[in-house]
Amino acid sequence: MFRPPPLTPEQIRRFYYKSADFCRAPKFVAIISKEIWGGSYFSRTGWCAHAPVEKVTPLWLGENFRKALLSSEYFNKPGEEHEWDDINAMKRASNARRLAFDEEMRQAYGFKTIETMWRKEDFVNSEWHYRINDFVTLDAWRRAGGGGHVGWPRSKFPQKYLDVPLSVSDEELGQALLKTMAQCEGYNVKRPVSERPASKKPKG
Repeated sequence: MFRPPPLTPEQIRRFYYKSADFCRAPKFVAIISKEIWGGSYFSRTGWCAHAPVEKVTPLWLGENFRKALLSSEYFNKPGEEHEWDDINAMKRASNARRLAFDEEMRQAYGFKTIETMWRKEDFVNSEWHYRINDFVTLDAWRRAGGGGHVGWPRSKFPQKYLDVPLSVSDEELGQALLKTMAQCEGYNVKRPVSERPASKKPKG
């Protein structure tokens, strides 16, 4: 049976990354630190924050996103399998913290259920290959059936991706997050009436 050659040290370093999410719904925004175990999960210990959408500034976004990204953790073992007991214990703790965070927001923004709270969410994903460089890649995702989100292939939709050096200020990082969010499907930016396009009557 064919076995691929072992990974080089450089290839192994590429697998190590940190991640945080920027979520925006009509009433609120949320910043969520992720931890990596094959896939990404709600972090058990990383920084998470939320605020009413009308009170959020680029500075707030940048400060909180940076905290979430820096506190993200990578638990994969390239070339090794995780123990099921370890994975199951992580999932239980991750889900418990996620549900507590969601319930806190549900009460804060007056929703009847957690499901309705997330119904119109837009989503920016991120990856920082911290063993290679100091750039975080932000990418806009689009809503999919069942309430999930999917990304675009970068080769066909480069405008959905933005590489940002972590040496920028918190306010500049927040501006980059907003720029990427504007590429999400379903995202609407309120503009002054003078800047809105003229409405067109439907044909027929």
